[in-house]
Amino acid sequence: MDDDNKDDDLYGILNERNIKEVQFGIDKRFPTWYGSNAYFSPDTNRLGYEEDFHTPVKNDVKTQYWLDTLYICEYCFKYTDVEADFVSHIPHCKYQFHAPGRIKYKSPSYTIKRVKGSRHRLFCQCLCLFTKLFLDNKSMYFKVDHYEFYVVYRTGEFKPMAFFSKDLVSYHQNNLACILTFPPYQRLRLGTLLLEFSYKLSTFDNLISGPELPLSPFGLISYLKYWSKVICWELVEGELANCEKLTIETIAKVTGIRIPDIILTMEYLKCLGNTHEIHLSVLRRRLKEFEHKSKELFLLKDEYLLLED
Repeated sequence: MDDDNKDDDLYGILNERNIKEVQFGIDKRFPTWYGSNAYFSPDTNRLGYEEDFHTPVKNDVKTQYWLDTLYICEYCFKYTDVEADFVSHIPHCKYQFHAPGRIKYKSPSYTIKRVKGSRHRLFCQCLCLFTKLFLDNKSMYFKVDHYEFYVVYRTGEFKPMAFFSKDLVSYHQNNLACILTFPPYQRLRLGTLLLEFSYKLSTFDNLISGPELPLSPFGLISYLKYWSKVICWELVEGELANCEKLTIETIAKVTGIRIPDIILTMEYLKCLGNTHEIHLSVLRRRLKEFEHKSKELFLLKDEYLLLED
């Protein structure tokens, strides 16, 4: 076996989709985006959750799929390939009336709960397995003890909608490892809400921080939009609006954004002059564009934060 194949076995990465669709809860069905062998036994290409009683994977040379439908509980992320087992599990899932973890943000619209991998290991492992079907760079799925997971719910409900993970032993003190909004909940700006929350966490701990690198192309676009919005607002209307002298270290301290990310964002905004002076007129124009596109510039409201343990 060559080294590339060893890596594929370790991280569950495949070059093509091998599960056709996910049945997510009773009423949601959608195609996977990426392939993953992490759900399967490496010896038999069958689901690895039990030894003898699950359905054999079809050995059909005409199809790329190892499994047509993977049934996943939308409360706890446990999975099966047997529809009857899935249907019988739903009424008895312990998380349908009480989600795991501690509430860290609660607005009238959304609640964010912190779920510790060391305490809710099975929930977090199953969440990571599910995530691998929708992120091409998701590698961690078994060793979750040193991670925290911040999961979004509609307030008063218990169906996870999106999450990000955070590595507690990160050498660079990253505030986010990976992030995903689940397919049924796209276009609700939940990713933006979680990015804002990740920086609230790091600034609460007096850290200048940022995401784990390297970012995917889509991740970089999302962060550039977020960083641009924060920097434009702080320099035009926020705490830095009336500063006579401004250093990049001051911007980092106020925003909580790392210096390399600030430099990258300013280059993206094209707001730096030949002698590295900041053109506020550019930032004002971009801020107006942000405000025109969204009713609310920032989704997260400080009064709903519950960061104290």
